[in-house]
Amino acid sequence: MKTLVGQIEAVFAQFSGAPFNTWDVTQLGGYEILSSSSNAFKMIGSGYIDVAGLSMDQKTVLIEQLSLQYQFPPFCTNGVPGDAISISIIVADVPVDEIDHIGPGFAGSTMSAQNCFIHRVQNWVVTVDSSAFGSNMAIESETITGLAAATTSDRIYYSVVMAIETKVVGPDPPGVSTLDSVTFPGVRVVLGVGVKEESEYVYLMRQRRAYELQQEPDVD
Repeated sequence: MKTLVGQIEAVFAQFSGAPFNTWDVTQLGGYEILSSSSNAFKMIGSGYIDVAGLSMDQKTVLIEQLSLQYQFPPFCTNGVPGDAISISIIVADVPVDEIDHIGPGFAGSTMSAQNCFIHRVQNWVVTVDSSAFGSNMAIESETITGLAAATTSDRIYYSVVMAIETKVVGPDPPGVSTLDSVTFPGVRVVLGVGVKEESEYVYLMRQRRAYELQQEPDVD
């Protein structure tokens, strides 16, 4: 088994306040900002792990181990109970679009569940207890899906969407969130992969099925 790694670096988001009321970021590290306003912020980062050296000579790549690692838990400053962020990670054998973070294979997504090795969504919140510690965020929920286990693709793609989901940020009206910064962790995708030489028929059928899955979103 060979260990392969993909990584996206940490991001610090600071609320700018009036008059712009948007989020300024440092160390984007491969992310693209999708939206930025007083009560919402979303960005997407992506990359791929090259497995062409393993899949050459008609060999199938098997994902034997997969882990998603954080550099540290997300944290914030001046948050109030109810402030939250979400972190969505997809690892797949086809390129990932933002819409796919709805959930591969579910309504609205352009990706088949059979192309997805894992889709993990975590929601982190400021609770009454965690707010007492100033910057801590606590994990509130987690969902995990994914059906793929083997691929004939030359690349394994990973995509991360991180978002701030909070009430209106700022001093007015009183009683709303005073959240003014969030530090999102660096994300590392670790794959333990092996290869298997399948019969020519099985290999060709697997490639055909992969092609069909990639074309499914184009069917009316």
